[in-house]
Amino acid sequence: MIQRDRDLLAKLAKTNRAIAAATVELMAAQDGGELPAEGLRALADHLAPLVDELRQRADQLDAIEAPAEVES
Repeated sequence: MIQRDRDLLAKLAKTNRAIAAATVELMAAQDGGELPAEGLRALADHLAPLVDELRQRADQLDAIEAPAEVES
């Protein structure tokens, strides 16, 4: 595994731990059973860059595994 992939997995693991804490905070901040929009938005903003990075890496791996078709 290359260093870049190790770093990506480490970032994912760190984010996973943070999600647990954020979930508890969101549950505590529920108002009448509804989640606070601001808290959900903050969590989504935190996750979005990692989601983008995971997708970009997957696209890179797909490009390596599937060589371009050669026209005759």
